[in-house]
Amino acid sequence: MKKIDNSCIEKITEILGELVTGAKITKILAKYNWKDHDTESGVRLISTKRKRLETSMIYEIKQHQSVKPLFQLIQEIMNPIYFNNDKDNWNKNLKDINFVLGFYGYELSDGGKIRAIEATTTFTEAVKRSQSLIEKLKAQGVHENVIKYCSPELLNENYFHAILEASKGVLERIRSLTNSSLDGNTLINEAFKTKNPAIVIEGNRLENDNEKSQYQGLKSLLNTICYIYRNPTAHSPKLFNEKSESDAITAFILISLAHQQLDKCFCVRYLP
Repeated sequence: MKKIDNSCIEKITEILGELVTGAKITKILAKYNWKDHDTESGVRLISTKRKRLETSMIYEIKQHQSVKPLFQLIQEIMNPIYFNNDKDNWNKNLKDINFVLGFYGYELSDGGKIRAIEATTTFTEAVKRSQSLIEKLKAQGVHENVIKYCSPELLNENYFHAILEASKGVLERIRSLTNSSLDGNTLINEAFKTKNPAIVIEGNRLENDNEKSQYQGLKSLLNTICYIYRNPTAHSPKLFNEKSESDAITAFILISLAHQQLDKCFCVRYLP
């Protein structure tokens, strides 16, 4: 893990300085009893906000022989409560801070807490890491019906709820197509009966093995999504890690594939 250096402090305090007023900096420095460059001599100086924060952090880190003051400063200013009505500003600054911290083996979580991670080693990796999940999914071309379940409020560092809602969205789409009140695998199996389908794929007449295989493949995909992401209860073992971004991306890509296939489908008979 790379040691926090002055370059890191300079960049982080530059970002943080844009988020607070001079009066707020005075309160924060006083709260933690940190060195205040503008008042230590007894004469009021006129420094930039970044310079006040940078000078204080360099001094305090050296005095304490610890990066704890810098982490406290980040967490103080990047408290999610302060961004309640400005999620775009939160996401931008979270991304910028994590781009820098990643090279030193740390990141600021969506909950506003610093945690250790494997250090970033390249610019490309840093850009990729600093992307939000929504940005990563958009880069993958994930269906718009999935993206709407990926708001920060739904994700909230625990992907289970967003994945559950996205999987329910697939079933709701099938219900809308078939005017049905059925749910879960029952809905899927009734809608995609090979001999008496309620939903068919455009251009697929189920007349040969290839067409039947394509149809069964879509049905299997939908059932798999339902089994893995829609049906598990709070007491049943889950087949994915609800805190893993990688597992979440896998889930959303599968659900996206289902929506892409359903874009090609239409209803030929209604279900109960």
